[in-house]
Amino acid sequence: MSVRTTVLENGRWVTRNVDPYHVRAQNAETPRKERSQPSISLPKTPSLGILTKTLVRSSVINRIIPARIRHKTKNDVLFISANSVTIKEAKADYTLREIATKSDFDSAIKSARVIGERRELTRHDYSYRKLRKEERWDDTHANKHNDLVPEENLPDCAALYRRELPPHILVLALESNRLVFLCAVSGDLEHAELFWSQKALPAPTSPLQRLGEHIAVDPKSRAMAVAAHEDRAYVYALKPMNEMRAEFKEKSQLGPIKEEKLILLGGRILKMEFLHPPEDEPNQIILLFVVARDHQSWLFWYDWNADMPLHLSQPRPNKIALHPDEQLPLLLIPLMKNSAFIMVCEKRLVLIKDILTGGCHRFLHRLAVEQEPQEPGVSTRRPLWVQWARPMRSKKKRPNEDNIVLCREDGIVQYVVIDHGLKEMIDSNHNVGRLGVNINTSFATVDIGLYTEDVLIAGGDESDGGLWSFPPRQKSPNQRGTLPNWTPINDFAIANVPMDRQNAGITVAANNASKGQQRLFACSGRGKYGAISEIRYGVQASKKISTVSDLIDELKNGLFGIWALHGFYGNTDEQDRQDNYLEDVTYIILSHPLRTYLLRVWLKQEPEPTGDDVGLLKADYKLIDHDVGLDLNARTIAAGRTNRGLTIQITETSLMATSLPSPPLNDKEIKEEDMEDTKPDKNQLDAERYEPGSKYPFGDSRILAACIHTTADNTIIVFATQRNGQFYLESGNFANEYQHLDQQIPLHVQPSCLSVLETGKELLVLVGTLAGELDIYLPANIGSGLLNPATTIHHTFAGPFGICDSIAIIARATSKGVQPLLVCGLRDGTVETLNLSKELAFGHTSVAVLKDTTANRVVIHCENTLCTLEYPQKDDKAPATVLNVWITDPCKPSLQQGKISAISQVVDSWLPGGTPGFTAESFVCMDGNQLHTISLDSQPKMVPRRLELGGSPVRVLYSKHLDKLIVLHNKFEVLRSARQIHGRPNVRGKRALRPMISFLDSDVDPVAGLDPDAMDIDDGEEPKDNQALMISECKPGEKFLGVTEWFPIVGVNEYHMLVINTMLTRAQKPVGRLLFFAITKERSNQPPKLVTKKAIDTDEPVYSVAIYPDKSLVYCCGNDLYMQSLGVADPSRINWQTPVKVAMRSPGRHITVKEPYIYVSSSRESLSVYRCDAGQLIYQFGDQSARCGLHHLQLPTHSLVLASDMSNTVVGLWQPPERRIDNAMTTVFEAVLQASITRLRHVSRPIWSHDPRSSLESNGNKPVNSSPPVDEVILGSSADGTLTQMSILSSIEWRFLRFTQNMAERHPIICPFHPGKPHRRHIEPSAARPHYMHINGDILERIVDRGGEGLLNDMLDVEPDHESHTDFGSKEERRERFEELAKAVLKDVEKGDVLGRVVLWLRYQLRNAL
Repeated sequence: MSVRTTVLENGRWVTRNVDPYHVRAQNAETPRKERSQPSISLPKTPSLGILTKTLVRSSVINRIIPARIRHKTKNDVLFISANSVTIKEAKADYTLREIATKSDFDSAIKSARVIGERRELTRHDYSYRKLRKEERWDDTHANKHNDLVPEENLPDCAALYRRELPPHILVLALESNRLVFLCAVSGDLEHAELFWSQKALPAPTSPLQRLGEHIAVDPKSRAMAVAAHEDRAYVYALKPMNEMRAEFKEKSQLGPIKEEKLILLGGRILKMEFLHPPEDEPNQIILLFVVARDHQSWLFWYDWNADMPLHLSQPRPNKIALHPDEQLPLLLIPLMKNSAFIMVCEKRLVLIKDILTGGCHRFLHRLAVEQEPQEPGVSTRRPLWVQWARPMRSKKKRPNEDNIVLCREDGIVQYVVIDHGLKEMIDSNHNVGRLGVNINTSFATVDIGLYTEDVLIAGGDESDGGLWSFPPRQKSPNQRGTLPNWTPINDFAIANVPMDRQNAGITVAANNASKGQQRLFACSGRGKYGAISEIRYGVQASKKISTVSDLIDELKNGLFGIWALHGFYGNTDEQDRQDNYLEDVTYIILSHPLRTYLLRVWLKQEPEPTGDDVGLLKADYKLIDHDVGLDLNARTIAAGRTNRGLTIQITETSLMATSLPSPPLNDKEIKEEDMEDTKPDKNQLDAERYEPGSKYPFGDSRILAACIHTTADNTIIVFATQRNGQFYLESGNFANEYQHLDQQIPLHVQPSCLSVLETGKELLVLVGTLAGELDIYLPANIGSGLLNPATTIHHTFAGPFGICDSIAIIARATSKGVQPLLVCGLRDGTVETLNLSKELAFGHTSVAVLKDTTANRVVIHCENTLCTLEYPQKDDKAPATVLNVWITDPCKPSLQQGKISAISQVVDSWLPGGTPGFTAESFVCMDGNQLHTISLDSQPKMVPRRLELGGSPVRVLYSKHLDKLIVLHNKFEVLRSARQIHGRPNVRGKRALRPMISFLDSDVDPVAGLDPDAMDIDDGEEPKDNQALMISECKPGEKFLGVTEWFPIVGVNEYHMLVINTMLTRAQKPVGRLLFFAITKERSNQPPKLVTKKAIDTDEPVYSVAIYPDKSLVYCCGNDLYMQSLGVADPSRINWQTPVKVAMRSPGRHITVKEPYIYVSSSRESLSVYRCDAGQLIYQFGDQSARCGLHHLQLPTHSLVLASDMSNTVVGLWQPPERRIDNAMTTVFEAVLQASITRLRHVSRPIWSHDPRSSLESNGNKPVNSSPPVDEVILGSSADGTLTQMSILSSIEWRFLRFTQNMAERHPIICPFHPGKPHRRHIEPSAARPHYMHINGDILERIVDRGGEGLLNDMLDVEPDHESHTDFGSKEERRERFEELAKAVLKDVEKGDVLGRVVLWLRYQLRNAL
């Protein structure tokens, strides 16, 4: 027996578990006069709270399950993570579109399976393949030319997808001892409504008997089993699917379980699966276990009749012992016939069949020819087989075959064909290729339709995952896509990298708001998959076709505008339907200040993708420089497409109308001299009516701005012209030919932009002027195109540079209907929405806004910023959401987008049926002299960028002095010379560790390759930029543990040094070293050069280092803390003094210095604070509890130190102003998180979230007068890739948020799975314990996202009951207390606006730091 108490050790008080009899003996031996302490007045401990929010969820995927979880026609794939489930849809173009994510389980997911109908092969869409003329697009896009689609024109989704139970239901076992049944009902293509139910599992008697470690489902979904680690399992009888469908249709409830039964096994349960019943006994249910008992592994199986109720059945236990080589099977795979199954061991397959007959047959098969590990230097053992999958096959052709795909840790895939008609059962067993990634248990096969190749999906294990297709009779798979993975995060750095700097002649411009937005770089991956990942959040802009590089040198200086016109060209006769395709072409018009360039892009026949073109369509490009009916010698003001497919170009002096020609057949180019004789085919679009090259001059008028707006019946063109020094607004229309309307509206000042916007049934003509004004005109008659000469709306922008350069429209859902908003991009670098009078800052130059016709959002482009703006649809008072747009390339994960000079959305052709092309719904943007064709995702997500290293990264440091990332990484290699002895390939090689250091420019791809010979860093040829350096001073087997920059000043010399702390093993004893290198840089375009200055050998590993001003170094060696100082005897060189040492109880993992204090996080004592006084290190303060410390961060403004430990907690330790008698730092708050925090850093929010008005104003209300939280927040990283955002709360803010959280934890919509419901009965906040001071921001965010003001009002209207609301006798009392706490935070809030202002304030508190 032991108790947890505070004891005095080495002059400091710590909390430990001690024997109570020992405590009594100590107290009895201590004289009373020594135990008495004088009473003194101590400073009061501050009352502060901490708000935490999961900013980035872990990228680790534990399981991938294909399932029809929404509808029988939906090809869904479920990604099961540690505490969330993501539903994605597999498309015919080998992409995964995210549908929904559920992450409110408030517990870890232990295992998952699917119950329901058997999966069958189905047909899926082929819309991204070569398009035939008779194919038609979805009707939901018929009205896409409108800016706002009227609600009455939307399709009846309920008629398309009835409210019925889908074929599959997901079963989850939670760490909180619950079973969750989850499915979704898809009402349309974008949204899915989730349904779930839960069942409490029997309480365990020990941790090893907690159910949920294993789940197995009968092949016919008649029963399900849930097992623990050892001893027991529960069998559940399930309802038939038709019975569950009827119950779901009537009550909208999920209740799959009929009854349950306990099975006791008496051993460790290794594997559990249901087997297929024999063909002559289809009603049998067979449950198979692999159990370890008494140093022996056994096969246990139970069988019973499915027609008999489970409580009446008596399952018969049977068992057989396994062979000594099969004691720990890696995989257990049930086969389709003869109750057979496969046990996969390390080197062989064991097939067993007919276990019910008594004559059990057993067959042994060796795996295919063993391949060496793909990365042998990482581990001394061979990789294991970790997962299996069963690809979909038609049973009509080969009814006796089973097809199994096995996957190894290092990405080796093996294909096994089992023929039950053969005696040995194995028909073929061979390796089919390697995936090129590390794999864990997340591996599955997905069918994308009949007559297609197999598609594999794998989640990476410390590497990226991906999608691969396996064409028949091909030796290697084709990679079709990538699943990003940024784990493990060993370290990360925050960098303020300038966005306008030049480096090595390359324009460096990242997509961050160029002023103030920081960038996060993390160490991730392992071995050859090691990389520095830039963690980015926003809208992914995936490339659809390969990039056009080095197109035109003149375009490097920027563009005036860009327009992309997509069309179909070819024979429209109804003949040769099998072979006759429409030519799918996109013309891109590039407007240069001096001329116009025309680029033609058309899709090639689909070739097999190569390693250099992962998931990209192949296209041909040609720069058109001959006459096609456009004026290429003039600058293009505007361009567009008529409703009949005719292309219109407007220059400063004329309007051109043409029908652009199709590309040559069979990809053959036509010579320029033959172009004069080449006439467009009479069957081409509009060729019957329009002759290409029609020109309409405008006489002495000069066109300053123009806009082309196409409707279903007409094309309206609006001009701003200048004539004789006067400015006019004119218009025209284009039906069968261009008709210029005889109307001129005088403008008093020069216009800056023109736009025609359609809102429902109205057209608006918007004119921005150089005077900072916006005039809005309404047409007198929409059909005629004439404008009302009187201005309907007049608005003046504030500021000297408040000039509108571009306008777009966006819809906002309100309680009164859809409200249109005008989004104006101003020349001073801001975006203003008119009716809300809001401004969002994006930079200091002109902002261009562009309406996304496929979504209710606006694309914003300013300086180096590319982002989207949209409004939440569920909350009409919510502020705008601004998200970065990140361009990605599956062929180049390190792609860093540059400065976007122009962007435009592709305009689709108007053909009957609205058939889409390969660039449909895409955007075209110009990046320097590179042309990107991109597709924007509908939902934001993590979009990491990888800088490959080729080794396992250990530490990353951003050097402001060098403006580079300093990265330490270890590279394991196997010296293969020994493997060549006498041709024996399996001779063991020698494992070598090569420590490396890299100086990375964050915007230039690193060079991971390195010559295997050692590179001397002091002499020899200078390496190329971004190339890894191997330090010749390192000894064999030496590992890097950390790196620190040091700028000591000795005499008149200032040094820039790197201090690297290492660990190595000598004579089976760990020792360490400190390596000192001087950094020199001769030229700006050359990498730094390291010069060795000194190496200090230590008797223990050097775990951490910190700089102590001005000439000292503090480091932890073993259990000792040292201070090494520089001498001043000789100012011309560095002299080292004898170090000062103090003993600690455990090694220090992390050291920081704030003079005169030294803070040390140690492995057993949490945080210790020392002070350097008179050449000695003196212990000052320490954590009053002994924790396994990991990291800490100083918060000087609050006199706090934030410390993390290995028990998943983050504590705030208050440092008193003076040393106290007990030397203890008081724990102010304690937050229990989902994972341990290994790094803590300060980070600033993006520039557009800095202005409180952008989030705290609504409909002209006053901003919240409470002290707004600072823009700097705290970011913590975990090894599993989770990023947690933290901020410190005042006592008033904490009390209000805690009151709100306590109510939310009882609400079934906000916390349906909260594990603490039974004992959380008090709503009134209590500060009795430190962990009560923790506010869970994830719960508060659900309030905002799932209903906002309405949901908050529903929480307050819940009638109190004895079990969950003991603090208040009525809901009126509870609401009164809520408003009292809210007014204390919001100060001058009005009584009727409390809930709306609270939700707005919550949004501001919870805004993302990325």
